[in-house]
Amino acid sequence: MIHEYYSHGKLLLTGEYFVLEGALAFAIPLKAGQRMWVDQAESNYGELSWETKVQEKDWLNAKYNTQDLRIIESSDINRARYLQKLLLQTKKMSSVLNHSSVKITNNIEFPTNWGLGSSSSLISNLAFWANIDPFDLLNSTTEGSGYDIACARSNGPILYQLLNEPLIKPVKFEPDFRDHIYFVYLGKKQDTLKSVLKNKDKIKNKKLEVDRISQITRSLVESETLHEFENYLNEHEQIVSTSIHEKTVKSKYFSDFEGSIKSLGAWGGDFILATHAGDSDYVRQYFNRKSMDVIFSYKDLVL
Repeated sequence: MIHEYYSHGKLLLTGEYFVLEGALAFAIPLKAGQRMWVDQAESNYGELSWETKVQEKDWLNAKYNTQDLRIIESSDINRARYLQKLLLQTKKMSSVLNHSSVKITNNIEFPTNWGLGSSSSLISNLAFWANIDPFDLLNSTTEGSGYDIACARSNGPILYQLLNEPLIKPVKFEPDFRDHIYFVYLGKKQDTLKSVLKNKDKIKNKKLEVDRISQITRSLVESETLHEFENYLNEHEQIVSTSIHEKTVKSKYFSDFEGSIKSLGAWGGDFILATHAGDSDYVRQYFNRKSMDVIFSYKDLVL
């Protein structure tokens, strides 16, 4: 019997870095995600057969011994080892890998270098299959706030806060100006964990900044005009910029852009959020001139 699981991709709109210090963050699940099919009757005895495709193209093929999850063969040893780490922890936390054989097939619906949650959607799907808490699986295998896990299982935008345990509050975000919000891929995959660890000490004991980021997050979600929304984006960028001692992405690369620009997630790569009060042609032509052609409207990307 084949079981199917699905988890959404994610973007963090506010609270980068500071979410780990307890700041309230605004995050959105995406229309694209990752699907997993599990067949516990097919494949050779004592073997876990794993296949991951990215947009239907082969990305990882691997085989593991189900007893100790030793890698038998793989098309990419680094990817296979990362997966092995997740599978070993899943085996510790549940009995699903006690079956004599299993075949697992996955399809990621976006390029993995976009930073939209290929790992978090995988962790969520593994936890679905194993019937375990996805936050426990996340925390036992990596260091992260968990907002991406919350997005993986949400059906709309959320407010997220990491206190003693994750607090997740669904929110409505359907402003009249959402047609003026865009997401642009910078073409640089950023290692979020490395960026977080690099800046961890810089944001410690910054209670005033944590409180203000939380206030900005609440106000941004309730913005009634594009101008108000942009003001909150700009203030958020300045707080993070001052705290981690880095220039804002707009001042570094897009100073002549007519609108606001905010980094999303770890600074220096992946996606940015851009707003422009005028026609979308201006936005696309502006970034195209800078050799950036992965541009989504809010409605195209957000669930």
